[in-house]
Amino acid sequence: MKNITIAILAALFLSANVSAAIKIDARQARNMDDVQSLGVIYINHNLATVSEAELALNEESEAQGAKYFRPILMHEPGSNGVIHASADIYR
Repeated sequence: MKNITIAILAALFLSANVSAAIKIDARQARNMDDVQSLGVIYINHNLATVSEAELALNEESEAQGAKYFRPILMHEPGSNGVIHASADIYR
């Protein structure tokens, strides 16, 4: 029974990771003919690192039903390196 539970949990974990939105760059976004723009998302809380910003953008992209996102990161002057993030999202 324990092995079945572990197998089910592993399958759920793997399927959750498969649905993650894919980060793309500006060149890729320009060359993708078969995608539809869903707009722009904004992360309105302060983020300390680029990795945190990209993770937050990925999570919000998924929540909006996007398959791809192109990050736009901003460092505010005088904010001790705090990052505010937004992204173009695509389906």
